[in-house]
Amino acid sequence: MRPEHPIVLITGASSGFGEAMARLLASQGCHLALGARRVERVQALADELTKAHGVKVFAGAVDTRHTASVDTFVAEAAAALGGLHVLVANAGLASGTYKMWETPDEDLEAMMRTNVEGVVKTIRAGLPHLRKAGWGHVFFIGSTAGHQPYEGGSVYCASKFGVKAMAHSLRLELNGEQIRVTSVDPGMAETEFSNVRLKNGDKAKAVYQGVKPLTAMDVAECVRWCLMLPDHVNIDEILVKCVDQASVHKLHRRA
Repeated sequence: MRPEHPIVLITGASSGFGEAMARLLASQGCHLALGARRVERVQALADELTKAHGVKVFAGAVDTRHTASVDTFVAEAAAALGGLHVLVANAGLASGTYKMWETPDEDLEAMMRTNVEGVVKTIRAGLPHLRKAGWGHVFFIGSTAGHQPYEGGSVYCASKFGVKAMAHSLRLELNGEQIRVTSVDPGMAETEFSNVRLKNGDKAKAVYQGVKPLTAMDVAECVRWCLMLPDHVNIDEILVKCVDQASVHKLHRRA
């Protein structure tokens, strides 16, 4: 059932986890469909990976908040590559550290539309291609915030609890089909995440001070491992943190 070169669609592929997944999976011989709002970055990445690994890579613009954008990207990717086997609903963000009653509409809508609606739209558009192929794997990129809420993160945590719920629901709905469903839920990881959330480079840097956080490639390795396991094995959920992070509220910082 498993294709020799699985075709993997990744949203949010211009940086962070998405870019790392693209690099690692290309090295494993996967063909790729890379989407992001910063299309020039995914096009440059696509060119680099094709040259380095000889895989087919489609790059396209996608804003997962908008149905038409997602549908167009997925359709064009599947047409260019001859189908799809794996969906990685990676696009997501946190915006601000507001208390619930302080959260502006702009930040509220950015998080809920990207982290929840965007995931639904990506999977809704891509799933028919996995079913047509007869073999597939869907990855949700969640967070420890979907397991343990914290102050200043009410909306972001709610969105990631939603991702966890969707992963569990989809696994139930697809039971009996040869499509695996995995949620990879990282803790503290040093990417552009804090820059986007805090909109301040110095504050973002301070988040990781004295800590050795996860890297984007650490999270990509979780995806690679799950994908490469035998077809009868499904890893439902990976909750992964750096050693310095025991929980959301307990973090060891070196002097």
